[in-house]
Amino acid sequence: MKVMDISFNGFRINLDMNFGRRNLGIFGSLLVAFIVIPVKNIAAKEPLLEGQVQEFQLAPSTRARPTVTWKNANGGKISLADFDGKVVMVNFWASWCAPCIRELPSIDRLQARLGSDKFSVAAISIDRGGKPVARRMLNRLKLKNLTLYTDRDSTTARSLGVRNMPTTIVYDQKGREVGKLVGGAEWDSNEAVALLKYFIDNPNYADKLPVKN
Repeated sequence: MKVMDISFNGFRINLDMNFGRRNLGIFGSLLVAFIVIPVKNIAAKEPLLEGQVQEFQLAPSTRARPTVTWKNANGGKISLADFDGKVVMVNFWASWCAPCIRELPSIDRLQARLGSDKFSVAAISIDRGGKPVARRMLNRLKLKNLTLYTDRDSTTARSLGVRNMPTTIVYDQKGREVGKLVGGAEWDSNEAVALLKYFIDNPNYADKLPVKN
């Protein structure tokens, strides 16, 4: 994967030069048919990382739900506890981050497709301009399914260890991190949806991970 990093506002922007073009030729497809399919059958109990989510990093350990908060459009505080019982995909984005803007429409489509009492997206803008800047971008992209959330001073992002943009972190039904992806992806792709459905269907996945204090 060819990646170019650019720094802005203290965050590094990951530019994946192959983002959106991760496909194989005829020969490669034949290899997938003979190699990947049998592996799926053998390792069905583990999340499959391929295609758009091949760079997804499974959490090596688990800890209690983070107590960080961010704001909704009315200025109210929101936390992971508000999503208790759901798998939640927290995505940090900004209007100055080109890869963020590129993936936001797919995140909007993902919320439309999977949003339920079992799953939700929390797309959080770290724009210093706050709500007006974030709202303007959501309107410009014509996104209808994402709730407006902001982290104007990036306190939440930094508390969760976010250093590169975009960064997406997935938490299970108990608020435990199960993995993250640094960089952009098409989040409504079949492989991304399959990964998220895995965590929805396997709520005890993090039980086997060592606990980190």
